[in-house]
Amino acid sequence: MLEEIILGIETFFLNYGTLGVFLASIIEEIIAPIPSTLVIMGSSFLILKGYPLALENILTLLTYVVLPASAGVTLGSLFVYAIGYLLGCPFIRRWGKYLGVSWGDIAKAKGQFSSKKNDNLILFILRAIPVVPSVAISIFCGVIRYRIRDYLIFTLLGSLLRGFILGLLGWQFGMLYLEISQQISFLEELVLILLVMALAIYLYRRKQKDPEKT
Repeated sequence: MLEEIILGIETFFLNYGTLGVFLASIIEEIIAPIPSTLVIMGSSFLILKGYPLALENILTLLTYVVLPASAGVTLGSLFVYAIGYLLGCPFIRRWGKYLGVSWGDIAKAKGQFSSKKNDNLILFILRAIPVVPSVAISIFCGVIRYRIRDYLIFTLLGSLLRGFILGLLGWQFGMLYLEISQQISFLEELVLILLVMALAIYLYRRKQKDPEKT
């Protein structure tokens, strides 16, 4: 199935160029089976195949791959952000007592994030690191209702840096981009599992300390 998805995406790049990169990035951000690094690495390889590492070609990478892909990722992440925003409160209010967390805790976390000047920097860094799963960032920001303007700005900026790094890898390593993409995707999944485990351990310990908390 993954091979068919990859073939379809590559055909999309070839047929639609920059628009294809933009649209594929939106789809990639929403649909889980597609590795989150595939679009940028694959499109940079296909568009810049055989081109030497030079300033004019780096500008081509930025214009035809990094910018449209980053815009697509930012727009696509809004869908996941909206899920966290709309469903986070009802879920916490209904099931939070079983997890040892309340909506008041979420509101408190939101207040802490809103009062710290370096939160946008943290969001930027997390978005820029290829192995940090994008869905986890988007869901978390949606649940705590991160300021939408800052979310969009720093998601875009972080995605630009991430896109440039991945674009260079896809361009310079040629056909190895698929293997590299799959390895990074595996690391993203591992990080997501570790984050879920860490959250589960935190909630368990919290509940043990305060079993009456609802």
